Amino acid sequence: MKDNQQDTPPSSLHGDDIAGMEDEDGMLYYEEVEEIDLEDLQDEGMDGIMEQEEDAEPPEDHAAVVFTKHTGSVFCCDLHPSGKVAATGGEDDKAYVWSVETGQLVMECTGHKDSVIFVGFSFDGCYLATVDMVGLIKVWKCPAEGESHQGPWTVAFEYEAEDLSWGLWHFGARVLICGAVSGDIYVFKIPSGDTKVLQGHHSRTECGKLFPDGVRLCSGYEDGVVKVWDLKTSAVLQQVPAGVHPGRVTAVDIHPDNNLMVSVSSDGTVVLTTSSTGKVVGQIEGENDMEAISFSKDVQLGFFALGTLNGAVNIWDAARRMMRHDCAKTTDDAAAGVTKIFWIKNHLATGCLDGSVRLYEGRTGERKLMLTGHRSEILDLCYNEKENIILTSSDDGSARIFKYDPIKDND
Repeated sequence: MKDNQQDTPPSSLHGDDIAGMEDEDGMLYYEEVEEIDLEDLQDEGMDGIMEQEEDAEPPEDHAAVVFTKHTGSVFCCDLHPSGKVAATGGEDDKAYVWSVETGQLVMECTGHKDSVIFVGFSFDGCYLATVDMVGLIKVWKCPAEGESHQGPWTVAFEYEAEDLSWGLWHFGARVLICGAVSGDIYVFKIPSGDTKVLQGHHSRTECGKLFPDGVRLCSGYEDGVVKVWDLKTSAVLQQVPAGVHPGRVTAVDIHPDNNLMVSVSSDGTVVLTTSSTGKVVGQIEGENDMEAISFSKDVQLGFFALGTLNGAVNIWDAARRMMRHDCAKTTDDAAAGVTKIFWIKNHLATGCLDGSVRLYEGRTGERKLMLTGHRSEILDLCYNEKENIILTSSDDGSARIFKYDPIKDND
């Protein structure tokens, strides 16, 4: 997982206050500035801004359930395949399992030593993985179907790796994959603990994504490299070399037909590459602070979406390499930086810096729904189709369950 503070656009507060006070070399001379009362500055500066934020009227809360057990930012979240329980992890070194229906605590995942950056249920709902920044990986055995969610939740596997940056489960096997700051990628079979390491090249791995074929993994790195791995042989099949992406690769995704992958970097470069040969077939110079990308799972639709921390949400035609919709302009939305995006059938869901979740119609680019309740940026979100619910986690220390009505959304 990326450092969310690093990825947040710098504040421009008081930026205009010193405009015109610099010389030709950009130096600011204090003798040229009028005398400032420090007490007034303190009263009217950041303290005043914080008071305004605290006094600001909270947004309308559309959440059905709110979970507030965490005491810091909630970095990650996931929903059990049944849709009955949720897991969250955060800055407070805690991971929790809680009831989707009531918000009541089910289990605390004890033992973590640093911020929990990944929580996730295995595809079959038998295991829950919780991973922290310093490399402690714990996999918990979930209660069997029909048993009470209260447990017991026992530790089925535990491993201490190096500092980690992301994690994911295989979508069809009990295989857990974690990317490290060193660039290495750990692959674990659960619960046996059989382990292999995909050796990196001394550059932090920022993100990873499984191919729909389930046997290949795409990973992006801080130095702009993108690799395609064979999970069985641990061999690198293809590589987009450094230089194609001038900045760090923040996200990767794979077309549902397995033949095309897309990667984005922090400088705004979007690169489309054939997965079979590694040939670059398209390149888009987008906006800086590119943060998220997602292919529609509908092959017929053939779209991919891009989101930036500056607030742009664009839907592209993958085959024609052309933009179809600039969603913010289409809906005349106020800019809200995007941290996460994914598709729910033909609708694009975005988690935003203003704490909202916005859903856009893929074919028209129009916003169909906006869910509010968080008072700060959304750091993670996911969807459960069985229960039609969206789970969000936020910098405001809370996690929220939103009911999502696809029929109403299509009206």
